[in-house]
Amino acid sequence: MKKLILLITAATVSFSCEEKATIEFEDPKSQAVLGIFEAYMANDMQGIADVYAEDAYVFSNSTDSIPIAENLTLVASHHEIFENIECVWGDGGRSAWVETVTYPGFGKVSKAWFTWKGTGKASGDTIEVPTHISYFWGYEDKIQRSYLRNDTSAMAKEVELAQSMATQE
Repeated sequence: MKKLILLITAATVSFSCEEKATIEFEDPKSQAVLGIFEAYMANDMQGIADVYAEDAYVFSNSTDSIPIAENLTLVASHHEIFENIECVWGDGGRSAWVETVTYPGFGKVSKAWFTWKGTGKASGDTIEVPTHISYFWGYEDKIQRSYLRNDTSAMAKEVELAQSMATQE
């Protein structure tokens, strides 16, 4: 019986000492991610670039990555094709729901959920795209890589329409 109590006590102590992931919402990294959304809506690509490491890379709905500079060129093109761009989470006026998780032995990951909205300049149609992005933090408090997931089919239709109208001119 003593061995059983000792075993249970040892197991309880060892599991209670285990490091666990922690989640923060108002921390500096979560705030930096919210700043990315504000910069994006203002078409301030430098404001976004400042949060990323120079050698950062992005996975945008793909298993293939692209350098952050190439991604920012694509992101800036949104403002050429769409107007009234906004990122929205819920009814509270937030641009996104952002949380930063610290994984012991791994590092920090900020996760953002939002609905991207924009009105196509060619069609006049407003589209909404639910989106999720994970930001993996690296050295010097810079984002080293990010993963974007959303359905871009409505955005692609607007791009095709804008391109077809440009070739007709």
